[in-house]
Amino acid sequence: MVYKTLFNIDVLHAYFLDRGEKKYHAANASDELSDKEKNELIRSYNLFDFIEVVPNKRTKILAKNHRILIRNHSKGLRVLTSSLKVNSEEGNNTVERYNPIIELSDDTTFTFFIKIKDRFFLNYSDITDKKNNRLYLLTNVSSSVSNLFTSNGNIEKWDEFLITERESRKLVYELEKEQEFDTVSPKLVTISSIDESLIESIEDKIVADTSLTESESDIYNYLNNSVQHLKNTGVIGVLKVKVAGEANSDLTEIVDTENLETGLFDVQKQCLLKSAPDFQIYIENKKTYWRYKQQSENQIMVTNQEYPLTKNGKVEIEKSDVTPQPQGTLFFPNPTIESITQEEQDYYSEIFI
Repeated sequence: MVYKTLFNIDVLHAYFLDRGEKKYHAANASDELSDKEKNELIRSYNLFDFIEVVPNKRTKILAKNHRILIRNHSKGLRVLTSSLKVNSEEGNNTVERYNPIIELSDDTTFTFFIKIKDRFFLNYSDITDKKNNRLYLLTNVSSSVSNLFTSNGNIEKWDEFLITERESRKLVYELEKEQEFDTVSPKLVTISSIDESLIESIEDKIVADTSLTESESDIYNYLNNSVQHLKNTGVIGVLKVKVAGEANSDLTEIVDTENLETGLFDVQKQCLLKSAPDFQIYIENKKTYWRYKQQSENQIMVTNQEYPLTKNGKVEIEKSDVTPQPQGTLFFPNPTIESITQEEQDYYSEIFI
């Protein structure tokens, strides 16, 4: 018996992996770091310095009952399952495959909360505002509005997985039906007693701008409060990976394996994929206007465009990049992440020079 990888999850963050304006992951090769530079940065990268990826209660029980290990990795999670080596046939060759000791049904789903640890995370991350009622959902199963989180080897952008308020309420409803977390108190309703069709009826009334009954309003407010409860505990997204995914995102496959008595390859078994599925997500760094305050001259200068915040490297700012342009020679340092203000839809990094 050996533990073999069922799937991997990598959560990458541009603030830690970009170098100035050169990106770890970019649409244009000219904007991207070299492989050597990427390797240098990834060696010092540790996701769990600023984020937790926490399995929910059902996933913890699933792991225990199926002899599955969930292990932290510097880039994310590694999920391994206890397996037995079996032989299968490919062409005229015999190849080794791995069969989970306790087979996983197609409906088996692993659920994780993606939770902030760093108090400055929102300052350097390009994510939706904490105050709104929207979450991020990363799943390899289609829903009505969310993109499919695939394991095709591509790095996918975090902002593509922001779901609507309606979908966010549906998500916490599903989680609460699993008795996943303690919700706001006192409880206005018992979620487990509510039929999904009633939830959908309430949502349809909201879309049609139709008045809700008192009990419907209680349910609606309860679900909104549940979304905010999650966000107030630091949760920014939910990851749901199902064994039978979509768009080539299955975690296992049925394989004809060797019958040890006859030597024929006629025994069908669930096997891990030959290459473990990799789910990779990329959180962009926040861009801000940089506001320089020259106290000696009682002057405020603001960059003409937004610039990315990065832990590594430096963005070069010249006099021509700020308004008003100063007289004489000035050094324009890059900002820290501690001092950021929001004015309407724009963010400003405050820098004293």
